[in-house]
Amino acid sequence: MEHKIEDEKVAKIIQNIAEDFRYSGEYEKYAQLFYAVDATGTINDKAYEDMMEYLQTSLQELRKDLNWRKEFLGENPQVEEQRLTETMKTIEQEYLTLIDYLEKIKAER
Repeated sequence: MEHKIEDEKVAKIIQNIAEDFRYSGEYEKYAQLFYAVDATGTINDKAYEDMMEYLQTSLQELRKDLNWRKEFLGENPQVEEQRLTETMKTIEQEYLTLIDYLEKIKAER
């Protein structure tokens, strides 16, 4: 199965994740995956499985970090990390949107 990504929001989320990997200088399995999907605009079976694995694991870690930051900012209101927390919430929403999209692809098979 090869799925052409036609949803512009989803394509932008994939591009954002690929760019995050570029800025971090990481070139491992998931970085290569998102680079390839961003470049081709398609998701095959292997990419689907790997993307779901990455998103689910990253979402769990992101939520743990978000909860810690919320507690920390609550105890230390003078700390100016509010923007970072908001950015992390945006990333969380992007991951959820992409997971939903991937699940719809699977349901269409």
